[in-house]
Amino acid sequence: MTLDPVLSHLLGAEPAPLAGGDDPAGWYRSFREDVLAPWQARANGGADPSGRDHFAHGLLGGFVADRPAWAMVAGHQAAVRRLAWERGGLELVPDGGIVAFCASEEGGAHPRAVHSSLRKAADGGFRLDGQKRWATLAPSAAALLIIASLGRDGDRNRLRALCVPSNRSGISIAPMAVTSPTGGGDRKPSNPEVRHAVVELTAVPVAAGEVMDGDGYTDAIKPFRTIEDLYIGAATTAYNLALARRSGWPEAAIEDLLLLLVAAGALAFGPLDEPAAHLGVAALSRATARVRGDHAEHWALVDEAAAAAWRRAAGGGGVAARAKELRRQGAWARLAASST
Repeated sequence: MTLDPVLSHLLGAEPAPLAGGDDPAGWYRSFREDVLAPWQARANGGADPSGRDHFAHGLLGGFVADRPAWAMVAGHQAAVRRLAWERGGLELVPDGGIVAFCASEEGGAHPRAVHSSLRKAADGGFRLDGQKRWATLAPSAAALLIIASLGRDGDRNRLRALCVPSNRSGISIAPMAVTSPTGGGDRKPSNPEVRHAVVELTAVPVAAGEVMDGDGYTDAIKPFRTIEDLYIGAATTAYNLALARRSGWPEAAIEDLLLLLVAAGALAFGPLDEPAAHLGVAALSRATARVRGDHAEHWALVDEAAAAAWRRAAGGGGVAARAKELRRQGAWARLAASST
């Protein structure tokens, strides 16, 4: 096993942030054009992207981000592209545009909660109707990766993933107010630049070729949550590493961050639906928390505005933490069941 070239890049390249303004779509477009495209051309000579390319995508974006929100955007977009690649739908994803993953509805993203419908149409395609909620980055998206139902087969909701441009007829996107997870009204977002939205879908035309392979739950919703956790976490650590290098943190601290990225890379290329992967992601999350605690004193070396943005971003994630814990418990339950 050799060290991924992108990790050597993070240690040797100038840790200069990319100035791209305050709009997620504008920053992401600048990142794709000025950083990612040149890297991919050097790394693989323009060959088709692989899973390894998508992991590098997240790390490079985190490394050049000028705020935690852009590291999250880079990790999220890398995760979406990894999923689309695995489902044979990467050609549906706009090269320089943000893609929003639209799974959750009023009752969540469990199969029984997905009511958006994908009905066959006379033209050989489909018509899509329904409503999605908490669609991350949808207000800035060029395309939407949507989970919808083909109908029920007994108790089974037959879900599929599809990808369509966000300006397709029948689609309307309304930004959501950020509310407390406990229902206590508006709260200050941890990453205010990253907005969520309600997506209304009314007789949206969908071509047969825009529907991806596999089951929308077992092959899309379930693996995406693990991919997203891993890729956003790694992109955020890459942002932390760049900030540490710019601010003169001790070499040992940078080595700690490098080790977290090596571990993330090892997990990223394995089968992410296995219990060992979920447990590995859980262990990496705890290791990351320990490293950040050990590094608390080094933030005195960082510009106050950057340190404040980091503290604000680190304060979010309560709902996600509960979901991660359920996945960890589920992984142990699967292991226990397989050994009986």
